[in-house]
Amino acid sequence: MDRQPTLPRMNIVVNLSSKLLNEALKGLLAQDKDVCQTITVYTSDSAVGFVPDKVLVDATTLDHLFPPEWDGANIILIDTGLAEEEVIRLLLSHKLDGVISTWAGIDLFRKALQAIHGGQVWVDNRKLKAMLHHRPASLPPHPSQSLSRKEREIVLLVAEGQRNREIADQLCISEQTVKTHLSRIFKKAHVTSRSQLVPLALKYKL
Repeated sequence: MDRQPTLPRMNIVVNLSSKLLNEALKGLLAQDKDVCQTITVYTSDSAVGFVPDKVLVDATTLDHLFPPEWDGANIILIDTGLAEEEVIRLLLSHKLDGVISTWAGIDLFRKALQAIHGGQVWVDNRKLKAMLHHRPASLPPHPSQSLSRKEREIVLLVAEGQRNREIADQLCISEQTVKTHLSRIFKKAHVTSRSQLVPLALKYKL
């Protein structure tokens, strides 16, 4: 039987919004002594003098401000049942190194850590397939062919959750111009809401 490749032992911080999930995930990872050198649940005290290799967060704690010395750590989103559109939005708007579902066992978690440690971005195949194939039924096969470069920029910014005023400021155009572009984008892509542009934005990003 093939042995799993040896990973360097890692310092891992778990920072989820649920105390129960924090302890459950800590317990799961603590079982694998070959991978985890130190695993701790985030508190203001645990942050002092501790530099993790991996930080595990959820959608609620993703925007938490960590100490500057943690900047080199890989940020891994724990998917607690998020909709595909929300996962895509978070991938587009944050520097994530991986997305792992709560149903993953220790073997899959280990595989994900190995991939992330090797410089890859990890999204489990089931979630990635669902995201890539998810699109409104009315969306034409290749809307990208009819969108201008500026319109594609706006689609990406919309998917990041930016509002019209923020988009206008970033692109140095008026808010009214943004609204005009969006009206054209909706018509070309045959969609009726900003959220329906999210799968399209992921395809551009990829």
